[in-house]
Amino acid sequence: MTIADALEDARRDPTHFQLHVNGFVDAFRRAALDERRGMIADGPAGSGRLEGLASAVVSALCRETGTPAPAWVQRIHSPEPFFVVGATSFALRLRLMLESPPAFRARNVFVPENYLSRA
Repeated sequence: MTIADALEDARRDPTHFQLHVNGFVDAFRRAALDERRGMIADGPAGSGRLEGLASAVVSALCRETGTPAPAWVQRIHSPEPFFVVGATSFALRLRLMLESPPAFRARNVFVPENYLSRA
């Protein structure tokens, strides 16, 4: 599975986009370095909410694993604030804005601090 595949699946199934993100995260962490590079080589052509999320996830995973991040990660972001957990209250939005990891905040994507933690 590549990030492009996960993004395409998330676009086709926006209600369950998180399942596709989780699948990519798990596959990336299991992969060897050469496989990881191939999984993230091709990213989205333009910015958007899900594209910003994909960029943030790849950036964070690359940092976590010591994998060089591809160039596309630097230019892709969410054009408007994207609260991944569907925060509707001001208090929850503020909390997410404060605790989102830097890779996400930099791309205008707001998640809980443990967003990439998997049990």
